[in-house]
Amino acid sequence: MIATLQWGTLIICSVVLLLRVPDAIQGRNRTVFWILFLATLCSLLSVPGPYEAIDAALGGWNLAHLVLRFLVFAAVLLVGLRVAKGLADDRGYRLIAGPAGGWALALSAAAVAVIFFLMDTRGSSVGMLGITDKGGHNAALAPFYAAAGRTYPAFVSLALLPALLATARSPLPRLVRAGAVMTCLGAIATALSFPASFAPEDWILAQQTINYSAVLGYVLGLGLFWASGLAAKKTGNARATLRKNNG
Repeated sequence: MIATLQWGTLIICSVVLLLRVPDAIQGRNRTVFWILFLATLCSLLSVPGPYEAIDAALGGWNLAHLVLRFLVFAAVLLVGLRVAKGLADDRGYRLIAGPAGGWALALSAAAVAVIFFLMDTRGSSVGMLGITDKGGHNAALAPFYAAAGRTYPAFVSLALLPALLATARSPLPRLVRAGAVMTCLGAIATALSFPASFAPEDWILAQQTINYSAVLGYVLGLGLFWASGLAAKKTGNARATLRKNNG
């Protein structure tokens, strides 16, 4: 089941990314392309084979997982700014781009790095589930490491949630509302991933389901917003999309 989630997420991210390549080549909405590129790369680093090969090249200490955390932060920042701008969500944009967002990003990144280097991370494996030492201070630090990596994404998701809910309930066309609903589901899953970090080990399937649902919600939501932009161009209906620069 977990392998299905891993590969399914990678395939969906890759397909949506490839669909956006023509627009990126023509210089349209390249930020969205880079968001999808980062999401696809993160999904690739969540699949055992590619992860283990990349981590082996980095020394086999799960440094690939630390890189993954920082890639997620970069993707979430771009998503937050793009979606807030597209929804004309000034409050959300200020939260993400302003001092609060800056501090949330800096503290989350610092916490992730500090906790990672306090752990014994030998034993290369996706999600660091197969590290050699699972007891002692590793057992105590592991949930805090996971939570630190999910704090900033949860912050951005909660900042976007009010505008996403308002858009989903608005009289805008179906594709726009569908995009808002899907992105909203991704935001809710992302926020839930923070408390899920402290769930018992035998809840691993539920944890992974929440994590991959967050990625898919955001990626499919961006895809639907893009589709709404195409619909607007065909019909000449400006209401069929969000702000033009949201693509």
